[in-house]
Amino acid sequence: MRVIAFKEKSQVLAAHYGWSLPSAKGYVDGETYRKRAKTPPVRVLVGIDDYSEGFRAGYFHRPPSEQILSGGPPAQSG
Repeated sequence: MRVIAFKEKSQVLAAHYGWSLPSAKGYVDGETYRKRAKTPPVRVLVGIDDYSEGFRAGYFHRPPSEQILSGGPPAQSG
C-alpha cells in the first residue's frame, strides 16, 4: 500500500469523497491529534467552519459524514 504524504492525504480525501479542501485538511489534522493523544485546540472544538467540522470528525474517529463534510443535506430516498 502506498504511503500518502500528509499534504496529499487531504487532497485525496477531498477528491474521493467530494469534500471541501478545508474539511479534508481538518479531518487529517484531527486524526493526527487523536493518534498522538494531543488535546485539540478549543477553537476547533467549538468552530462551525468546514475545517473545524472535519477536525472533529477525524479527532473523534467518526465516520465521514456526507452531510457535514460536503456542506449539504443528505440525499432523500423516495
